[in-house]
Order: sequence, then C-alpha cells, then structure tokens
Amino acid sequence: MRRRCDLFGRVVCLVALLALAGCATPSLDMSGGRIEPAGPDGGVVIGSVLVQAEQEPPDSWFNRLFGRKAAGFVYDFEIVRIDAHDREGAHPYAAYALDAKPGEERIFVARLPAGTYLFKAFRHEGLSAMGGDLGLTFSVAPDTTRYIGRLFLEVPRRVTMGVPFTYTVQDARDATLAAVHQQHPDVGQQAVNAPMQAR
Repeated sequence: MRRRCDLFGRVVCLVALLALAGCATPSLDMSGGRIEPAGPDGGVVIGSVLVQAEQEPPDSWFNRLFGRKAAGFVYDFEIVRIDAHDREGAHPYAAYALDAKPGEERIFVARLPAGTYLFKAFRHEGLSAMGGDLGLTFSVAPDTTRYIGRLFLEVPRRVTMGVPFTYTVQDARDATLAAVHQQHPDVGQQAVNAPMQAR
C-alpha cells in the first residue's frame, strides 16, 4: 500500500511540474537560440530596455524609512499581442515576458507573428503592486526586420507604493545592432527603424 501511495504521489508531482512548465510565459528575447529570418508569416524585431534608478535618494523621511532600494530589484515587463477590438491587451493572442536589471541594458531579438504588440506594464519582481502601466505599441510586419528603439525607464531610488516613474523611447540603433551582430551576424543588417509609439 505504501509503495502505491508513493508512486501515486510522484506521478501527481510530475504532472503538476509539467503543467507549470507549460504555463510559463515565453521570453521576448529569443537571441539565445537561432533566429529564423523574417518570412511571409512574421518578422523580426530588435530593441532594448534600460532601467535606471535615481542617483540621489529622495528627501522624504517616509521613503528613507520604508522604501527599498530600486537597484536591488529585477524588473519584469509584460508584452502582449493585441488587435483593434482589444487595444488594452485584456485578452491577448499571445503574451511574452522580459526581465531587466537596473543599469544593465537588456537587448532583445524576437521572431514574432505579424501583428501589433503592446509593452503593457512593468513590475518589480515579487512585488506585483509596485510598477506601472506603459502603453507602448510596436508592430511586426512580414518579411521585415525592425529596430523598435530602447525603452528607457527611470525609477526612484527608493521604491514605495504610488511613486511616479518616467519613460522614453530612445534611438540606440548603432550600439544595439552592433551587439546583436556579434552573436547573430546575419540578423539586423537590413533593419528598418520603426520605434515604439505611445498610445
């Protein structure tokens, strides 16, 4: 009887682990493997994310007492594929994730189906209430490689609820494509500029 229970427990654990693995959100950065060239079914996008924490701590005693250093976090970005009937991405066709550490530019290369995509939000890893909505869109076109820019996100040095953040889309094309070229010499040579747009 005990052997049967142990075997049953192992099977249940294995099924649970496989289910969790199947639910994992794929990364927007696909540069770890071979990047298929753009084709009739989709295109390639190249871009980056740079999170920068403020250099000076705020003067607020509340932030000094209760805040956490922003530099110690990993930031998780949520990217979804949207359509004209669901511009907010509430019911996306597909979802992707990207993580970034403060002060380290996170370059990404992705081969995606043609369509419109939304950088929906970012969150401090492990703290879902701390982060914000972004609302930046980019599009993927068949047979095309696009450079969509650098998302530059500035966060306060001390992280607390309701603290504002700012972001801009920058052109870092030359440096980004040079870095991509080192790992994937055949990717990005004919990239078209198509920067992310705020809605």
